[in-house]
Formats: sequence, C-alpha cells, structure tokens
Amino acid sequence: MVVGLFTLVRRSAIQLLISSNIYNILCIYRPPTGNFTTFLVHLEAILTQLHKNASNLIVCGDINVNCLQESRNKSLLNSLASFNLHSAVNFPTKISNSSSTTIDNIFIDKNKNKYYSIIPISNGLSDHDAQIIQLHDVDIPTQQIKPSNKRVINEATIAQFKINLSYESWYNVFNDEDLDSSYNNFLNTYLRIYYNSFPTQKVHINNNNKAWLTKGIRNSCQKKTGSLFNIQTH
Repeated sequence: MVVGLFTLVRRSAIQLLISSNIYNILCIYRPPTGNFTTFLVHLEAILTQLHKNASNLIVCGDINVNCLQESRNKSLLNSLASFNLHSAVNFPTKISNSSSTTIDNIFIDKNKNKYYSIIPISNGLSDHDAQIIQLHDVDIPTQQIKPSNKRVINEATIAQFKINLSYESWYNVFNDEDLDSSYNNFLNTYLRIYYNSFPTQKVHINNNNKAWLTKGIRNSCQKKTGSLFNIQTH
C-alpha cells in the first residue's frame, strides 16, 4: 500500500526577510494515526531543503507527540537537534479533565535566538492552546512613512472642473485639419484644465492596512469572537 505524504505530514512554509536576516518558518501537522518513523524520514527531508547556515529556521505545529513525557519524543528531539532545533515550549498545550500534554510545539535554533519568551494563549474554542513566541534578538526596522502627492478630487473640485471645461473654446482642436495635431491639442488642453482643477497635496499613506487580513479572515474572526462570547455567557 502506498501512503501519501499528505497523510504523514501536512506542511506549509514561509520565508521572511527582516533587515538582512532570513527566517524560514515551517508549520507542520502530523496526523495521530500516521506512521511515526516514516514521518521522521519525511520531516528530515523537508528540513534538509529549508536548513541553511545563513537562515534562521523555525518549526512549529501540532506533531501529536507529547514532548515532555512520551517515550518516542527522544527520536523526534534527536532528529530536530541535528538541525540545531530545540523545543521552546515547556508547558502543556492540550489540557483536558483526564490529561495534560505538550503535543504542540515550537522548535528554534537557540544559538541564533538566545533571548526569547513564549506564552500559551487560550482561544476559548479549541482544546489546544496557542503559543506565542517573541524573539527579542530580532531587530525590526521602523518603516519610514514617506509622504506622497494625491490630487484633491471632491464634489467642489469636480464642479470647478466642469465649469473650466465649459469655458474652453477648443478653437485649436476644431480648426486644426491635421488629425494627430488636433488630438494633441485636445489632450494638452484637457490635461491643463484637469491639473489646474485638481491640485495635489501631500498625504501620509497608512502602511498598517494588513493586506493579508482578507475579508474572509475578518468575517471568521468576527464569527469566532461571537461564538466565544456565547460560550462564556451561557
């Protein structure tokens, strides 16, 4: 029987360039029913592709291995240690009435990330807690907000634009027999009126729009917040 990679490990990776530092962040999920030995083989193959001396590799996700107690965690930790990756989570991430396990984890190179802090975050809807890690060695440069020029287009300037167009005789357009010359005269006249009617002003662009935060994500966040509120109030 051929076992697909998707049933062994589900993964997604992103590369970030912060200042002159490269961060390769790998998020993985191992289904609990998957073969653990085969999972390690595929994980090492993935890490080999991502691991480079010049980059900072971070692995996170739900591995379904209790890294604090389970016996087979040793083979996992040894495999990750060969890439200088070590567990940063030392607290339970899944807590129930009958058990308390650390099956969600974040693995970092502690030589490259000597100063960090990590805390659990309860999302209120899942039996898994989230983890937030802060790398204090990361120097994120402050983005300089550069002013840009934007034309003032509103009801008043549009009305003035129409009036200015109505005052124009367009003599050099209608009386020029050369088609190309007539078009150029029209365009030049039109643009002159346009630029005069809609002056420019300097504005500061807000760079905190979070383009990745799509409408779908916003709707999901609102629904989740509403569900969490209902759970807490009932």
